[in-house]
Amino acid sequence: MKKLAVFAIVMLSLGCASIDDAPEPVTVPQAAAPDPRIGELQTAMTELLDRLDVMNNRLARLEESGATGSQPVVTEEPRRAESPSLQMAAPAQQPQRALVGAQLANDYREAIMLFGRGRHADARRAFQAVFDSESAGDLADNALFWIGETYFATGDYTNAVKHYTRVVNEFSDQNKAPDAMFKIALAQERTGDLALARRTLQQVIEKYPYSSTASSAKAELARIRF
Repeated sequence: MKKLAVFAIVMLSLGCASIDDAPEPVTVPQAAAPDPRIGELQTAMTELLDRLDVMNNRLARLEESGATGSQPVVTEEPRRAESPSLQMAAPAQQPQRALVGAQLANDYREAIMLFGRGRHADARRAFQAVFDSESAGDLADNALFWIGETYFATGDYTNAVKHYTRVVNEFSDQNKAPDAMFKIALAQERTGDLALARRTLQQVIEKYPYSSTASSAKAELARIRF
């Protein structure tokens, strides 16, 4: 009887030990949900670097033209000396234009940052100010395109297409025209007009065949063909 009691106690002890020593279940941490603003920020930073290159080239051209214009070649003896104020007018305009260009680039950068933070209304006003400051300058097509982007991001496809169309019509030879036409097609998709979207994508491919946007248009066209 004592042997049976001892045997029972030993088995009970072993059972408790096995339970205590059992490995704890491994909890696999779940991946954090991706921040939807990351994609917008990456796009904004890419656009910013691209536009800064444009502005650097523009400033370089201004400096070059200023250096050339400050040393005119005299082919004949002038009859009389020009007024000192007239002599200084042209060179003085070059630094002023450079300052305006730098300020415009800074305003554009701030507008991009507002868009990246999701402040679409504020970004829209900032891009509009850039466009109004120099509606025929290097940043005009970009500012107009990004105004359309602020509408697209909020689902206002009518106003988005309106501004994209202006880019295509008024700046057809500038760098944002292919992107604007492509976004028109995406807006047409979002509103359910797939037939029109396919035609627009085909126009992107035909009009800008060597652009990177044409490759995106081909991929999108293949996706919605059926």
